[in-house]
Amino acid sequence: MDIKEFNVILRNDFYAFIQKAFNEIDNSQEFVHADYLKIVTDALQKCAEKKCKRLIINIPPRKLKSLITSIALPAWILGHDPNARIICVSYSLDLASKFSRDCKKLMNSSFYKSVFKTRLNPEKQNEKQLETTQNGYRYATSVEGTLTGFGGNFIIVDDPIKASDATSQVIRKSVNDWYDNTLSSRLDNKKEGVIIVVMQRLHIDDLTGHLLKQDGWEVLSLPAIAEKDEKYVLSNGKEVLRKEGEVLCPVLEPVDEVLKLKKSMTNYNFSAQYQQAPIPEKGNIIDFGLFKYYDIAPAGGNVYQSWDIAFKTGKNNDYSVCITAKIVDENIYIENIYRDKIDIAALECEIITQAQKFQCKNIIIEATNSTELLLQNLAKRNIYPIKYNPKESKETRANYASQPLAYGQIYLKRNAPWIDDFRAEIVAFPFGVNDDQVDAFSQLVINKTKVYCNTLEKINKLVEYTHSEEHKVYKYMLYKKLGLNKLF
Repeated sequence: MDIKEFNVILRNDFYAFIQKAFNEIDNSQEFVHADYLKIVTDALQKCAEKKCKRLIINIPPRKLKSLITSIALPAWILGHDPNARIICVSYSLDLASKFSRDCKKLMNSSFYKSVFKTRLNPEKQNEKQLETTQNGYRYATSVEGTLTGFGGNFIIVDDPIKASDATSQVIRKSVNDWYDNTLSSRLDNKKEGVIIVVMQRLHIDDLTGHLLKQDGWEVLSLPAIAEKDEKYVLSNGKEVLRKEGEVLCPVLEPVDEVLKLKKSMTNYNFSAQYQQAPIPEKGNIIDFGLFKYYDIAPAGGNVYQSWDIAFKTGKNNDYSVCITAKIVDENIYIENIYRDKIDIAALECEIITQAQKFQCKNIIIEATNSTELLLQNLAKRNIYPIKYNPKESKETRANYASQPLAYGQIYLKRNAPWIDDFRAEIVAFPFGVNDDQVDAFSQLVINKTKVYCNTLEKINKLVEYTHSEEHKVYKYMLYKKLGLNKLF
């Protein structure tokens, strides 16, 4: 194949182009072919050709995503259209500037100049802006950076938030608001312009999560380890197959290395950053898979209602939650979850309504300065809730609540309409947007087991001075009589 034929391939096949670009930018190692790169470059080539206008790519770190999207793709687009105007965004200006320098190096290379006729204007090449001789440009900025006077046909967002910042609700909201109010308005033509977001998932409310609530986005999600058999059909009609359990690049990162990495990380971080699933299947603290299910609760027992109360009803404030459960023997049967942003004036009536609806006399409410007046008003109606005074953190309380769950003592009503919302919050905790249902659940379980805990403490004091077999048997019989043989 002569150089002219080779250049034709490089102009028309973005996957071939990135291989040459890789060697130009990083000549310290060899390019390693991988099927996932064909999938990614095919999706991006469709964007360059404006066959796809809104694309999200979620992919683990260290998979060449920045070289492909922030360096090679802008060069490829400008090579085909030197009038194109491209805005490239990263979470920091230093990172955005580095990508700009690398793109400049690529576009000034002899290889690039032999493939494309596009040339950079020698007088307008700096870390922020690379301008072509035909007035097209690649403009680099950071999230919340300046964009005054700049618009584009293409917007490329590459890692809009640092992993270390993802747990901050303030920073996440700032990124999402900046996208909505500033960046998205910079398209010259809202209908024909292209926006590409490439990132690892970090949180259920990161920019990907935020955009998924909007219409029109195509999503390419590539977990580090395939969780099911996958089939991708490329633009040329070829199929790329990926079997369950396969990794993205077995040559550079075999499955045993990925599993070692998984062991070194928290369940949440691996699930988000590597599996592109910021809500793990089982959960971070409370394992949702341990819940059992029932159709009809056993007869007898007592009904309890655990309230987590919010006193503000704004858009970004918490919900008030009431979990209703029937306690029979050692088991908890959750019958209903009420969840709403209710005005403080209506809260007292709603507590009474929920109590009457389920014939509940055991109402648990956290005793705080905020709930003091509410508790006084309920007392005037001869309603005396169980006052809960937690001393531990939310995470510690959730751990306590997980203990009876591990013994198979907590049941959910099968096919209840509230289960999906409950599950989403449970498995995301403590990194989710809301935790009101988790708090109400922990409060319910801890108060249900409180009598056992107090009795257990008394039993231990009775026998703490002796280790005779007689006392051990006595202690065991007391445990069994109180139903503590499973719980403790």
